[in-house]
Amino acid sequence: MTVVESAAPLPEKASPAAGTAATGLAEGYAEVSLEDGFISLVLPPGAVITGGIAARAASEFEELTGSGMMPLLLELTGIESITRSARSVFGGAHSASAVAVLGSSQVDRVIANFLLGGDLPSCPTRYFSSRTEALSWLEGKAG
Repeated sequence: MTVVESAAPLPEKASPAAGTAATGLAEGYAEVSLEDGFISLVLPPGAVITGGIAARAASEFEELTGSGMMPLLLELTGIESITRSARSVFGGAHSASAVAVLGSSQVDRVIANFLLGGDLPSCPTRYFSSRTEALSWLEGKAG
């Protein structure tokens, strides 16, 4: 597994979660990794996801996909919020062949609806509360 860490720090206003270090994610960094047949993007729990964080993660995603397209597992479990600029960045990414959004709470679902709201996604996109179900769905969408 290749892991590429984002270098975009959280703005001073954002408040990272107390347990962020325990998940292996540094404060304000998205973890982007190439998995078996898909790319995993894990947003830091407790963080406010800004346009800068989203832009860095999107850039790393594009780097891993090259000129092709790949399925994406976007994990937003426990993030505090996502800004409009981050929503705009994620909405403008076009190298994903499918996006499985993974969350675990009703708050995560609301944030996912905000993230996915507005323009129709350019690829099949679905929210999941089960990682197993999300990965199974992505397998069906892989090239």
